[in-house]
Amino acid sequence: MAILLMSCSEDQPSSFIQVDSTSGIDLRDIRRGDQSKYVLYESRCSENFQFTGDTLVIEITEKNDSLFLHESYTPGSSRERSTEHAIFPRDGYVLIPQRFRSEFLFFYGNDTIFLDRQASVQLIQSGCQLLENSDPFIGNSIGSVEEFEFGHMRVNNKKSISCVPGSFTLDAYIFYGDHLNAIHIIRDDIGQNNILGFVAIE
Repeated sequence: MAILLMSCSEDQPSSFIQVDSTSGIDLRDIRRGDQSKYVLYESRCSENFQFTGDTLVIEITEKNDSLFLHESYTPGSSRERSTEHAIFPRDGYVLIPQRFRSEFLFFYGNDTIFLDRQASVQLIQSGCQLLENSDPFIGNSIGSVEEFEFGHMRVNNKKSISCVPGSFTLDAYIFYGDHLNAIHIIRDDIGQNNILGFVAIE
């Protein structure tokens, strides 16, 4: 019974996840063979939160002395997409130029994730969204999030970056420290605010 419960909680958590700031690939020390795993959730803005049972695996691979993020789903997933994107570690930031086929990096208008820059804006949660003062958090700023709780997911004391620009019906955030901890994508599908998200579990 214990083994059964452990296997269920790994791929389809039924309870609340406190995101671990040290889960997965260390952006300050990216190495071939490193992995991150994310469980996928779906929801509307205020209801019907559920984990889908899908697990996305991100692995660092190497070709011709260049590093890549290889994305694929675990066997049995309803999603079968597999993609690869070059990643360039730098001093204090990570560059991911061609990421538009990524499952969760595609929306980010800037191709750079800054690790050493301090957050310039304090963000607050309003429902399923992050706000900068009373406006949606959209742009080039690095935000600081004291707490973001949605469904069975909670993120504390993280930096956040958002989609750039806000010219399409999409709000999206990456929560990160030295790792990409969680991703929260809101699609305004004719006012439905359908949400797709990823939570790092390893």
